[in-house]
Amino acid sequence: MKRPLKVIVVGGGVAGMSFARRLSTLMGSGEVDIRMLSKAAPETSNSYAAQGGVAAVIHPSDSWEQHRDDTLSVGAGRCEADVVERVVREGPACIQELLSFGARFDTDTQGRLSAASEGGHRAPRVVHHSDHTGAEIVRVLQRQVHNTKNIAISETLMALDLLVTEEHGTRRCQGVRTVDIQSGVVRGYFADVVVLATGGAGQVYQHTTNPFGATGGGVAMAVRAGVPLRDMAFVQFHPTALYDPERKGTFLISEAVRGAGAVLLQPDGTRLMQGVHPMVDLAPRNVVARAIHTVMREQNAPHVWLDARSVGERFAQQFPMISAHCRSIGMDPVNEMIPVMPAAHYLCGGILTDAQGRTTMDGLYALGECASSGLHGADRLASNSLLEALVIPQYAAVSVMKTGMQHWLPRDLDTGPYADTGKDPTIEGLLDSLRNVMTDHVGIVRDHRGLRGALQELKCMVTDVDRAWSEGERSLAFLELRDLVTVAHAICEQAIAEPYNVGTHWNTDLVPFPRDHSDLVMDRATPAPVANTREP
Repeated sequence: MKRPLKVIVVGGGVAGMSFARRLSTLMGSGEVDIRMLSKAAPETSNSYAAQGGVAAVIHPSDSWEQHRDDTLSVGAGRCEADVVERVVREGPACIQELLSFGARFDTDTQGRLSAASEGGHRAPRVVHHSDHTGAEIVRVLQRQVHNTKNIAISETLMALDLLVTEEHGTRRCQGVRTVDIQSGVVRGYFADVVVLATGGAGQVYQHTTNPFGATGGGVAMAVRAGVPLRDMAFVQFHPTALYDPERKGTFLISEAVRGAGAVLLQPDGTRLMQGVHPMVDLAPRNVVARAIHTVMREQNAPHVWLDARSVGERFAQQFPMISAHCRSIGMDPVNEMIPVMPAAHYLCGGILTDAQGRTTMDGLYALGECASSGLHGADRLASNSLLEALVIPQYAAVSVMKTGMQHWLPRDLDTGPYADTGKDPTIEGLLDSLRNVMTDHVGIVRDHRGLRGALQELKCMVTDVDRAWSEGERSLAFLELRDLVTVAHAICEQAIAEPYNVGTHWNTDLVPFPRDHSDLVMDRATPAPVANTREP
């Protein structure tokens, strides 16, 4: 009897759920066995935390061509044009499908979908559910996958490494090794196809809008398996994270607040973005974040101001989650200015894939933020990430459906327990050092000396982590540190390799990328993908 195709999805956010749902629909029960593995529930993912919405053309005055051009412009000549066109053209269909699943997007008084304005968009095209769109999309997709018999879900498994075989000179991903974060048991899971949808890596920086679990596991596993990365130098910093030194973690103030009329002010109350960019407060995120960073550095200020008082009483209605959070810490956004600062937000690069999510290794796919499909280029257009996480997985599912089964798969096997030693001061110290190095030298503004110094420090950290691994260190805190150090090293290494200032990469010792982006040239002017220098 023919066995079903076995597929492992690592990650439980929008990209992973979109893929699993579509593949199950395409193949049906009995033809495919899908196992979703994640170290936490989807409610802790970047997808769930997404405030803004999904970028999609819904108004007759807009067009997919304009959406494409805005994406290419913000991506600064580093996008894959065919991927951009594919993704933006399918935006409206994605919205309609989500509506058919029961998604509750905001509408106007006539019952038509509302579209907000965000940075880099020359037209309102961000479909939203107040200020917690990600949570709404997770809700409807979660219901879909939980009601599908051939999708099994585990939410306590942290992926450690890819299981790779080699035959006749061809390397193939055959599974993934995991540790159960509750029991400490390590297990190898085997499959015909492995799909990485592990999200971002914002925790390599001191301040990030990402959840605590965003430790770059998928990218780190790819590095250790020798799978090429692309565009890792391009880390997007969101301009407006709430400045709140009393609390651990960083709360995001959505760009849609500026779309509703809020403006950025310098510490002395003067307009910050006036004269900096033609789109003023809704300029591309890298431009706004750099402008804020410059003001904070030159004026030795811990934050700048976001003045949303003009939004008035509409604020609580349009941004209920932001309003509630501000009020919970004694701040009234209707009558007071909001202190904000940039924070690491999105990894524009990642594991090199094609338009179907396929990596360079047989049997391995990557989707969502951990992947570099070529959509974002040097900077991500606001709210294109949820769109990518809905579109590319559909094509990946079709590709996987055509994948032949391996003749033989090992049985899933427990290999013993790992000890969780809890908080280790040494590991906490290494993590603090890592974040300091990345924030100071591989952040919003960089220079040659800082990058080279950072790389040397990161190499030492890699050596220390490798030594601890070989000596048997296996605490969960260490395992996340292992991933973070690996990802940080890749970001720094590729930042050093960038020859020009472009998008989110700004090196004061370099000159801007020599191209007039107004022509929206549709080729990819970029160095070849950088192969990982660490041994598998």
